Amino acid sequence: MAPLDLEKDWHSYLVIDNVLYCYSKNSGEIKWYDTKSHYWVYMTGLEGLPTLSSCSSIELADYGGKLAVLWTRYFLSEETGYEGTRVSCAVVVLERRGEENIWGTVEWLDTAVTVPDFYRLECRECPKLCESEGDFAT
Repeated sequence: MAPLDLEKDWHSYLVIDNVLYCYSKNSGEIKWYDTKSHYWVYMTGLEGLPTLSSCSSIELADYGGKLAVLWTRYFLSEETGYEGTRVSCAVVVLERRGEENIWGTVEWLDTAVTVPDFYRLECRECPKLCESEGDFAT
């Protein structure tokens, strides 16, 4: 991993409990910045979180100290071609394991909303979107 660098690889980033997290478009993974070693570290765990496409809009948000991951998936119909966009959401519990590891456990994952048009996710209040469905675990 490279030292802290505001590069094109950053897609979505945020700070939770004084730790900087970002989604890396190049690797398709979530990483965090280790302020002691001054290097990025890929988050471990995350079993159940699907591989996120670089074509998707992906956003990270703070959900009460947990990491909310939101992404779009476009789906097609054989008859009509493009049919809609699904916005999916996962809640990840963050756990520091020692000095050099942050473990992510997927607590909840589901489609939050389906829209009948092509949308790009640009998130500022993302957890409110998931909560509106009534199934968002806390």
